[in-house]
Amino acid sequence: MTSSSKSASAAVLALCVGLVLGAGSAAAAEIHVLLGVDPADATGDVLLSASLAPAQSLSRATGSRTTITQTSTMAEVMRASRTVENEIIIAPAHVTASAILHAYQLLATSGQEQTYALVVKNDIDKVEKLVGKRLYLPQQDSLRSYMAKGLLTESGLKLGQFAKVTYGNTSGGGLVALSFDMADVTVADETQAKEWITQHPGQARILKTTRPVPGGMNMVVRKDFCATECGRLGEWVNSPDGAIPGVGRFRMASADAGRQFTYVASLGIATPEAVNGVTRVSAEQVADLAKQGVTIVDTRTQKEYENEHIRGAVLASYLEKSLKEIDFDAKKDDFSAIKNIPKDKPVVFLCNGPECWKSYKASRAAVAEGYTKIYWFRGGMPEWREKRLPVEGSAGAALAKLPAPAAQTGRGKTVAAVR
Repeated sequence: MTSSSKSASAAVLALCVGLVLGAGSAAAAEIHVLLGVDPADATGDVLLSASLAPAQSLSRATGSRTTITQTSTMAEVMRASRTVENEIIIAPAHVTASAILHAYQLLATSGQEQTYALVVKNDIDKVEKLVGKRLYLPQQDSLRSYMAKGLLTESGLKLGQFAKVTYGNTSGGGLVALSFDMADVTVADETQAKEWITQHPGQARILKTTRPVPGGMNMVVRKDFCATECGRLGEWVNSPDGAIPGVGRFRMASADAGRQFTYVASLGIATPEAVNGVTRVSAEQVADLAKQGVTIVDTRTQKEYENEHIRGAVLASYLEKSLKEIDFDAKKDDFSAIKNIPKDKPVVFLCNGPECWKSYKASRAAVAEGYTKIYWFRGGMPEWREKRLPVEGSAGAALAKLPAPAAQTGRGKTVAAVR
């Protein structure tokens, strides 16, 4: 079954659970839980039916109808960490780190710390020798891919410097690719990598490792929802029901557990600080431009736009297939959605903040197409929301009331202070 069909089946299952539990309880609000299962992790074999019992027990604990939607498309889960459309997200460490940077707080965890490693052919003893080699990674937004790209970025390497980048959906696929000479470097859990190297002497070595990062799955709760419901959610975590089959038993996170995700967040592949020929603007500047009649272009998906968007913004979804890299291949993307926007008029591009590449790529594409005055709103919807500026959409009014996170500057981007 494909990831998309799994997601659809999970959504149907969640809806059925919600209808059954919600019958006779019209007064209760609905709680949306997103369960993000990374196929490259040990939790990748979580069954779709695993969400049934937790949905029932969460509904009993909170007194509200609860639906759990499960997906193995990690790009969708990462997107959701910034759109804050779910009250609860259960996902791996990189999604948790992104969610904490926006409007969520950590409640519970299910795993122990893990370290990830770049595993290379035995004759590669320096990072510099990776240039021109073949790289195998899980899907682009997998935790392992996130860790690997972070390590490469720290070493000054770009994906474009590899002769070939192959994406798969399993954690062991890269090691198999190494053994069959289909790749020169991959990423793996350090323990798994050491075991494999022992079993395949002389074939590969560990070139570089991450610091320990939180393993397993983590539960984050939207801050406005947590203010009233985290007490009952904590009781659920501490009860015999506080587990999900295939994910494990949750335990309440310590007061300083959020700090463990700061390193994970620092590895995030954020967009560059600037675009040649483009003026970068803040939320307040975008608000002023909107008053002047400048066209605000939202490059996100229609679903995101309908959920929440800047008042008066037009939707022009950027269909992104290229890598999230400065030297991305624009020929792989579809930028036709803006063809009706006049080139001789000022235009602002935005998406889901510094980690979202769609508005960056759209701005670059607009320069290439000859647009005369281009503004890039790098902070996007997360910054707009935090500044309490006017929004429209099915969830816009509620999302606009979310508490703004405290912020500090680090590695050239805004990072929420974790306490």
